[in-house]
Amino acid sequence: MHLSQQKLAAGITTQGTISSLERNSTSPGSTILVKLLNRLNLTLADVVSENDPVRVDTLLKKADKLSMNYQYAKVIEVLKKIKNLTEPEQKKHYQFLYTDAKMWLEKKYDDAIFGFNQMLQLPQNDLDIYTVLATCELGVAYDMKKEPAKASFYFEKTADLFKKISVEAYIFWNLLISDNLAMYYSNTNQNDKCLEIIDQALEAAKISATSYFVDSFYYLYGEIKMQDGETQDAYRYMIYARSFANFSDNRLVAEKAEKFLTSHGININI
Repeated sequence: MHLSQQKLAAGITTQGTISSLERNSTSPGSTILVKLLNRLNLTLADVVSENDPVRVDTLLKKADKLSMNYQYAKVIEVLKKIKNLTEPEQKKHYQFLYTDAKMWLEKKYDDAIFGFNQMLQLPQNDLDIYTVLATCELGVAYDMKKEPAKASFYFEKTADLFKKISVEAYIFWNLLISDNLAMYYSNTNQNDKCLEIIDQALEAAKISATSYFVDSFYYLYGEIKMQDGETQDAYRYMIYARSFANFSDNRLVAEKAEKFLTSHGININI
């Protein structure tokens, strides 16, 4: 369809605006854009490049949300729509989501280790969240392979990197890293470090008004308090853990907390 600028603009905007858009290769506001596309019988997909950074960013954010809800098969489906990445940060973002999703779907930890190590070889000017995540997930992958020395190396490196980066804009990833580090410290009897990172994570969750991983943090808190002989505090934190786990439908933590409470004679049906 060929329309003059005047006919294309009629009833939508001015001819001058259309001329400016064509001359400067800029985008109109969303309302005007929709009306212009309708007049031309086009969709947004017809005019947006597959590797347009804005489109890619939208898809990556969608994949983020799916990953946060452990919907890894859907993460892969969304990522398949992304072609020809050009932005360095988007490349790392994509590779982290893809490698992480494949690791949990297929349990091929050697492949995951290769993928996360590839991420660490990508050029970067400054430390970013995806480098910290890749390092942390290397620890997780080695832990799943029952190789504690290698897992420890990457978790300790993660802890060091974690102190050097601002994570306020990435609350879910902040809490994910904190959860993995807290479990590592708990499993290696570094209880003081475990409690320190849990306290920081709970404060971050409170400020952001989110319940991500809070059930897991309280469960670990309860375990440590029990080891220290502070039974009443242990019971209290386990009740918190069970409540948050039920709220977030985390049956694993809920069942562990219930088992702990009932084994100590605490009535969970009150």
